[in-house]
Amino acid sequence: MMENLLLGSAIGAIAGVVLAIPGVILESARRTKNLPLIIDVKEVWGKKLTDNEVFLVSLLIHLIFSTLAGTIYVLFAESGWLFITNAPYALHSIEIFAVFAWAVTGALLYPLLGFGFFGRREGHHIWFEMLVTQLLLGLLFWLAIRYYQPFFF
Repeated sequence: MMENLLLGSAIGAIAGVVLAIPGVILESARRTKNLPLIIDVKEVWGKKLTDNEVFLVSLLIHLIFSTLAGTIYVLFAESGWLFITNAPYALHSIEIFAVFAWAVTGALLYPLLGFGFFGRREGHHIWFEMLVTQLLLGLLFWLAIRYYQPFFF
């Protein structure tokens, strides 16, 4: 099971990196301050961040959450906790998980990190950006699983 968790973590991280590429390119070219598909973290525990810090912290949180999503999904799949779909590693199963991950992240993790309920302190439309990001991460995760399909999936 440990190999599966590591593979899920790696695929989640890869999906997060691929999804972050547009934001990294635009940030590197200094064409935008609002990174697409990455939640801009403008303040951490009361400290206002510079533009470079916003980019680095936002990217770090994005990659951590992507890796965790991949790990937790595999944990759910391997433990038989996907009782709603009963189809581990199917696209609809991963996307349903993505919606639940969005809800947990927005309702629990973001308030704990000081971003407010569903990231409201970072912007009024962050909830929608988070949802789109989670669904795209789910799609990329599913595509990567299909591409790398090891024998034990």
